[in-house]
Amino acid sequence: MTIQIANQTLQLVADSAVLLDDGTLVVADLHLGKATAFQAQGLAIPEGDSQADLDRVTGLVKWHQATRLIVNGDLFHSPAGLTDEIQRLLETWLNDLQIPVQLILGNHERKLSFIPHGLNPAESTEQAGFHIVHDPKDAPDDRPTVTAHWHPVVKIADGKRTSLRLPCFLLRRQMLVLPSFGTFTGGQILDPEKGDRYFVSPGEDIVEVPSELIRG
Repeated sequence: MTIQIANQTLQLVADSAVLLDDGTLVVADLHLGKATAFQAQGLAIPEGDSQADLDRVTGLVKWHQATRLIVNGDLFHSPAGLTDEIQRLLETWLNDLQIPVQLILGNHERKLSFIPHGLNPAESTEQAGFHIVHDPKDAPDDRPTVTAHWHPVVKIADGKRTSLRLPCFLLRRQMLVLPSFGTFTGGQILDPEKGDRYFVSPGEDIVEVPSELIRG
C-alpha cells in the first residue's frame, strides 16, 4: 500500500517494513540476541529467532529489489546478546545482502561498547524526502519522518466483547512509526491522538483499520 505523508510517498510493506521511492527498504527493532540475553538471566528461551529475522529481511530485500537497507534502531538488544555467534550471523548476512546497509542508532545500541563493522551507524539520516530517526520524540515537526521505538500495536474490535491485537504502522501527522520487526519483541497499545491512522498486515496485504473498530 502506498501512502502520502505531506508531499512525499512511501510503500507500506507486509512484514513490518517500508519501501521508499529510491528503492531503500527500512525496518526497525529486530532486537537480535534477545533470547540469549534472557538466557543469561536464567530464563530458558529457545534460540533461532535472530537467524529467522535476518532471513526475513533478506527475503524482503530480494523480493522488492531494494538498493539500500536502513535499520532504524535497535538492531541489537543488549551487550549480553551481542555474542560471537550473533556477530558471525551478522557478518554472513551483510555479505549476502550485497547492498549498502546503515544502522540508525536506537536506545539499545547506546548500551553497547561497540557497533559491529559494516553497519555505518548514524544518529539519523535523510533519504528520499524523509527524515529517518529511531525515537519519535526526536522527530521534527516540519517534515515527513519515519520513526520506530514504540513497537505500536492496535486493538481492533471483532465482536461485542472480543478484540484482536495486531502490530501496526501508526501515522501521526507527518510521522510514521514502524512496527517492530523482531519475532521476539513485544508491543504496546498507544493512547490515540486526533487524526491518527493505523495500518495492519494480517496477511500479505496492508489494510487501514477503520476508526470505529479501534479500541483503547
